[in-house]
Amino acid sequence: MNLLFALLIAFAVALLAERLGWLRPKAAWAAALVGGLPLWAGGLTAALAVIFLVALGSMASRLNPSSPDRAGRTAFQVLANGWPAALGIALGSPVFFLAALATAAADTLATEMGSRSRWAWHPLKGRVKPGTNAAVSGPGTLALVLGAGLFAPWAWGLGVSAGAVVLGGMAGALADTLLGLVEDRLRWWSNDLTNLLATTTGGLVALWLA
Repeated sequence: MNLLFALLIAFAVALLAERLGWLRPKAAWAAALVGGLPLWAGGLTAALAVIFLVALGSMASRLNPSSPDRAGRTAFQVLANGWPAALGIALGSPVFFLAALATAAADTLATEMGSRSRWAWHPLKGRVKPGTNAAVSGPGTLALVLGAGLFAPWAWGLGVSAGAVVLGGMAGALADTLLGLVEDRLRWWSNDLTNLLATTTGGLVALWLA
């Protein structure tokens, strides 16, 4: 498929996602890049995997009344969670692509479910209230494993190692928690940067395991 055509299709789908509330206004251009490159390089299966991630994240946020993402993802959030994956498959690595998406899914579900637990544990602060950055909880950890595991079928669809994808996704989500400790101490370090590095880490771990 022609790259320009793939980007135009992705942009049309992204505009629909804006209407559905999955994306915030003016985020369609970012979603077009994140969805268009996989459609061009990996075909319909890869593009549907991206849509699955967006729908999953939107559903998880809307089910959590306290989530700041209920109004949809911003352009920078879309790029932080999806650009490493899109670039990975464009460079010919579907296992990196799926593991990066699995990282984003695992982190999103862990955050949304973890914030609804009774309490959480922070590596430096001990017991803290749920939703604290870099803290972990039982429900959040289970959601992390589930989020990564949901990408096993996509791995089979693209003919790559499901184990590498799932383990890469879990490793990336755990890296996100550790990077949150850095985020708390550096004012210029944003959550988008944390997500960008975490999804990249998940992809690299899967690439190493595959």
